Amino acid sequence: MKTSLTGLLLAPLALFTLAVTPAAWGDDLSPEVAAATTWFEVPWSGGTVRVAVIPPAESTSGPHPVIFALPWGSGSEGLVEGFLASYWSHLPSLEGYYVVSPVVRGSTLEDTADEFIPAIFDWMGQELDYDQSQVALVGASNGGGGMFHAAVAHPDRFSTLVGLPGQYRGDPSALSVLLGKRVWLMVGELDTAWREGSEATIAVLESQGVETKFDVVPGQGHVLFPDPNALLTAIDEALGRTR
Repeated sequence: MKTSLTGLLLAPLALFTLAVTPAAWGDDLSPEVAAATTWFEVPWSGGTVRVAVIPPAESTSGPHPVIFALPWGSGSEGLVEGFLASYWSHLPSLEGYYVVSPVVRGSTLEDTADEFIPAIFDWMGQELDYDQSQVALVGASNGGGGMFHAAVAHPDRFSTLVGLPGQYRGDPSALSVLLGKRVWLMVGELDTAWREGSEATIAVLESQGVETKFDVVPGQGHVLFPDPNALLTAIDEALGRTR
């Protein structure tokens, strides 16, 4: 495990379209996101799910890598938009990524991931020119917990995991399916409960032989403000991409 109390991830809040605060996590949150963001209705066994997609820039060539982003909180459309605006709305597209983000409460994936995740990937296979071997699964808070349910249910769909923050509370042995993937968790120094949960998750991952990276961000709480370039560079590295 690489554990650090680091300022590498810090960035001026002006870098973000939205300065997210815990009080702003209500379902009425509707920040402005990149103009290219498009919403789709994707069918699955539970009905339909709204999925936001930011496409790669036209100047980039496919098949394209994907950032599969699970939002914080209740996972409403507004919170999806907030998550995208805070981390994923511009730079990933310029570097050739699709960003795909469904409306979903991360915790519900404990029961629904078996059918929910394949339905979205089936749709992606029909509609997007993406590289199946280069999909990064990212999540924050509730989405950072949900990403483990998604990855455990369908480990072959994802090449790396990033939690901002993230933690897992299920059967430790279930995480053995992540062997061969890098899991990067970051958490605010002041976010005591999530810091403890993240540290425990890292320990469990390592007990299963999973490669991990763990960053504690000085002076920050539950909402993290990482440097967008450093964040994407780390994802590139985990996917074996260069730019």
